[in-house]
Amino acid sequence: MNITKIKILLEMSLDKEVIKHLLKINKILKEDKKFNIVKYIKLLYNMQKGEKIIKFNHQYIISTFLPPFPSDAFYTNLMAVEDKKNIFTQQAYAKRSGPISCYLSLTHKCPNNCVYCSAKNRDEEEELTVKEWKTIIKDLQEMKTCIIGLTGGEPLIREDILEIVQAIDHRSTAILFTSGYNLTYKKAKELKENGLFGIGISLDSHDKEIHNRNRKDENAFDFALKAIKNANRAGLYTFAQTVILKDHINEDAMFKLFTVAKKHGAHEVKVLEPILSGSLLDEKKLDEILYDSESRAKLIKIQHKANRRKDFPKITSFAYTESESKFGCGAGTQHSYISAVGDLYPCDFVPMSFGKVQTIGIKKAWKEMNDTIGIPKIGCFAQKINKQVYKQSQGKLPLQMKEAKELCSKHKSKRFPKYYRSLQRWF
Repeated sequence: MNITKIKILLEMSLDKEVIKHLLKINKILKEDKKFNIVKYIKLLYNMQKGEKIIKFNHQYIISTFLPPFPSDAFYTNLMAVEDKKNIFTQQAYAKRSGPISCYLSLTHKCPNNCVYCSAKNRDEEEELTVKEWKTIIKDLQEMKTCIIGLTGGEPLIREDILEIVQAIDHRSTAILFTSGYNLTYKKAKELKENGLFGIGISLDSHDKEIHNRNRKDENAFDFALKAIKNANRAGLYTFAQTVILKDHINEDAMFKLFTVAKKHGAHEVKVLEPILSGSLLDEKKLDEILYDSESRAKLIKIQHKANRRKDFPKITSFAYTESESKFGCGAGTQHSYISAVGDLYPCDFVPMSFGKVQTIGIKKAWKEMNDTIGIPKIGCFAQKINKQVYKQSQGKLPLQMKEAKELCSKHKSKRFPKYYRSLQRWF
């Protein structure tokens, strides 16, 4: 453990608010007869393992997978189970009343045409109204979904974006994902004032030409940097989202990216990997784009090295967060996605529908999907299944529910990721 990590953990251990909430959580969990202090220590250790913890507005950002601590949204996640008498046991076996996070695609429209866009090849239907999104948000919060992400396409295209943000109350952390398109300081401030906690802004490289080429927009890089500055100035938790292609996993280049992001106001850089979906389904040179186990290990090594440096923002990656040693892939269990026309998907990158939520309701649709998929998976579900999804859909996405259920039933996991296995021992 590095000096920076030791200092922040020491600060947390002396923080009266942190102590108060840790005691409160212990009181809640000890109602479960299978819970004890050893398991509590393991739970806390597993959450912060491999993470750079940072302080933001009197709260601590532990993992990109979780709401800030302490917060009402953190308790929402804790209580997201069906039976309140054995909360710890249900959490340890990923038995939830709703997903940890759900991303809402407010529109498929976007000014960019990114090479790895996951929203391509989907049915063109009428997008959901603000009234329909408000109903979905209300239902998600009743299911105790603690992170609600607003995405697209480009969500800032919607003129009613502030009304949608305002519909997410304190029980959930509200996050918006944008290319930076039209994110003025005024707009960022309005988003903050209407309840937005954080904003993810796409930034693929320190090199302007590379970023613009990936986004197929000559203004994308400048939009992104201005947006990061404006978001930080407005008081939003600001993170740069970067998609690094396999051939671009290079420590020197990535460290330059982290420097640029920090300089312009990013608190965190979240490294995403390209997923076999959308535009990439038609790409020929996939071996230069998609990761293998060696490239993921290389990226995780860069992440952990960067997180030992004070001059860099917090660095997170799907390669680590969704690895076997952490939380695993949560498609359909820990995470879900609703398309702009209302289809419930296991995640942003798995275009298979478990029904229109505006028709059958998110609660019923999610329960059926969750029961079908089972437990968190070891390895990205999209990478494993999307070729088959695309083939069975005959190019018309999303794959419909009957075929989706049959396919998911054949790919159920039997082994939990280590985060869960560690908590399950000695029950």
